[in-house]
Amino acid sequence: MKRISAEELKHYEFFSSLSEGALEALSTKVKRKSVPEGTVILREGEQGDAFYILCEGEVEITKKTEFGVTAKVASAGAGDSFGEMALLTNLPRACSVKAKTDVMLSVITKDDFDEIVSLDTAFSNMLERKAGSYAEFNRLKTLQPLALIEPEKMLALIEAMKTKKYGPGETIISQDEKSDDYYIIKSGMVSVLKKEKGKKEAEQVAVLNSGEGFGEEAIIREMPRNATVKAIGETEVLMLDKNTFEKILRKSFVENAFPEDVLEELNENTVIIDARIPPEYREEHIKGAINIPIEILRQKFSELDKSKKYYTYCTNDSRGMTAAFLMKSMGFQADALRGGLSGWEGETVRADDGIHTPTA
Repeated sequence: MKRISAEELKHYEFFSSLSEGALEALSTKVKRKSVPEGTVILREGEQGDAFYILCEGEVEITKKTEFGVTAKVASAGAGDSFGEMALLTNLPRACSVKAKTDVMLSVITKDDFDEIVSLDTAFSNMLERKAGSYAEFNRLKTLQPLALIEPEKMLALIEAMKTKKYGPGETIISQDEKSDDYYIIKSGMVSVLKKEKGKKEAEQVAVLNSGEGFGEEAIIREMPRNATVKAIGETEVLMLDKNTFEKILRKSFVENAFPEDVLEELNENTVIIDARIPPEYREEHIKGAINIPIEILRQKFSELDKSKKYYTYCTNDSRGMTAAFLMKSMGFQADALRGGLSGWEGETVRADDGIHTPTA
């Protein structure tokens, strides 16, 4: 492996704060190593033994979420660095890193890294600040709705987020109220209660745990809340205002597919989901579509195959987009069918001639 010079090290932002003497000392310890495309350079969970600077090529950084989904944390290119977190904290690797192309790396071993940190106080302080921000970034990446967000967008989300704590039984949102915020459960769990027309009491329809989000449907559909959410035990949530949700999360997780393109793509690896209530589905639906109303979609995730491509729809767009958001945030390949059933030019099935009476 060839060594990297002190002059070359100056051009890396990570070492820009080092003194000339520290740069010279560092150059004697850093070595270069070529890695072919497809190689796993770091593996999540392993103990850290080196720190890397990417001189040429590109790598992909991924992390397992608590739901078992492999989330892309970032792509890194020439001039970026990775691996320092495990060395700074003495904890196992928080992410995996794989070469997307042939890459050239500069490598610093743990022993040499520890010595370098002690050479320069400014450098040491910079690493501590970086470690703190990375720790928050990686922790939030384990929350499912944020797991697949691009790193640049995550920084904007972190700045916009507010946290709020709720006691046992305390109401977070109420059915029929105006929709202003989107919520992600940071810790604890919540009960989702829905009161149907003609009934006196609300019934529990779901329990959501740490890492899950709620409140997206009312924002996407621009309607009042369709359920009440209460804390079960001590619960802390992250809150995003409607504008931030629309600009970042909705744009990240809701992509539309044109009906003509879906018709051409349909095969054994594609699934169409009708997100409407059963009476609407029975009245008319796309041939071959399965009926999973958005009210129960979360409960069906474990029954769905993540290797397949999903298209979601309703009569027009809103529930189809909500279903696509929920599925994509859980790691599924899912797009909303543009125009819904109204825009579909393929074959449909009619089962009822009467007009349905929606209950929700």
